[in-house]
Amino acid sequence: MLDDHARSHLLADIGLEESGEQSLLDEEVRRILVTFRGGREIIDSSMAKLVAALEISDDFDQSFEAEPLFESEEPDECANSSVQTMMSYLQVTSRADVSRVIDRLPIFPRAAKQVVKKVSDPEVTVDELESVASLDPVLTGRLIQTANSAYYSPARPIASIQHAIAYVGVDVARKVLLASTIRGNFASMRLHQLWNHSLDVAQAAEELTQYATTKMNPAEAFLAGLVHDIGRLAFSIMPARYLERFYRLTDGGCPPVQVELCLSGRSHAEVGSETLVQWKFPESIVAAIRCHHSPERSSSPLASLLYIAEFVADSDEDLPSFTRLKSACRQTGIDTDAIAQVDGKDRDILDVLRFAA
Repeated sequence: MLDDHARSHLLADIGLEESGEQSLLDEEVRRILVTFRGGREIIDSSMAKLVAALEISDDFDQSFEAEPLFESEEPDECANSSVQTMMSYLQVTSRADVSRVIDRLPIFPRAAKQVVKKVSDPEVTVDELESVASLDPVLTGRLIQTANSAYYSPARPIASIQHAIAYVGVDVARKVLLASTIRGNFASMRLHQLWNHSLDVAQAAEELTQYATTKMNPAEAFLAGLVHDIGRLAFSIMPARYLERFYRLTDGGCPPVQVELCLSGRSHAEVGSETLVQWKFPESIVAAIRCHHSPERSSSPLASLLYIAEFVADSDEDLPSFTRLKSACRQTGIDTDAIAQVDGKDRDILDVLRFAA
C-alpha cells in the first residue's frame, strides 16, 4: 500500500484522477511492478515510462550497493549506461564549483591551530591546558561552564580555569577545549544537528580505541571525530539549485553521501579532507577523513575507526554496508562484539557543548 503523498504523485505521473478508489491504483501499481519484474502486462506509454524509470533507479541503487566490492577508487568504469544517464541528469554543479566553495570557507584561525596542536597531545599537562584556555574567553567560558554543569554539580561555583581543570580532570578539559575550538564552525541553525552528531562520533571514536588491537591515539581519534563531517560546511553554502535538490532528495530518504556524489561528483569526505589540508591539519587526520565512508580503500586504521564510530552513532549518512563494517573491523582489530560495549553512557559530559535539539 502507498501513503497519501506517494499515491498522489503516482496518480499524477500515470495520468489518473484521485477518485478515492484505492483498488484502482493498486491494480495499476501491480501491473507496473509485474512488468518491471519481467512479466507480461498490457500497459500504456505513461506506465512504460514509469517501468523504465524503475529499472534505471534499480540499476542506480545497485551500483552504490556494490561500491564496497570494488578496490579501485573509480568504479565508474563498471557502471552501465543507465547509471551514467541518471548521474548526468542529477548533477547540478561541477567538481570545480565545489572547490571554489571550499575556498570561500573561513580561514582556521592561528590561535585555533595552536589549541589543536597542543591539546591533541594525550600527554598535555595542566599548565599547558591552563595556558591554552587563557587564549580565548570562549574557551575559558566553556571550560568553566562544563565544571559548573549539572553533570558535575559542584558544591560551590567554580570561577577559575585552574579550578575547573582540577575539578573535571585533564582528559575532560582537553576534550572541552578541542570541541570548543571547532564548535563555532557549526553556528548556523541548519548545522546544529550535524555538530551534535560530530560530538557523538568523536566520543565513540575515542572510546573505541580501547578495543582496537591496532594502536591508536585516543586524543587523535576524538579530534578526527569532531571534524569528520567538516566537508558538509562547504555543501551547506552551495548555490540554491544544489541545496533545493539536495534537501528534496534527502528529505525523501536518500542518503546524503549518495546525493552529494550525484549532484556534484564529490562527497563531503573528499571535500572535508581538502578543507583540512587548507587548515593545516595533520596528514593522518586528513587521510582518515578522506576515506571515512570507504575504509576499504584506505590503509588508515583511523578511517576505519571513524566508519565504526558512525555506525555506533546510528548515522544515516550512507547506505549501510556489512562488507565495509567487516573491513573496518579487520583494519582496526575491533571485534564486532566489542562494538556493542560502546554505549555512550558518558556522552552527557559534553552536553554544554551541544546545540539545543
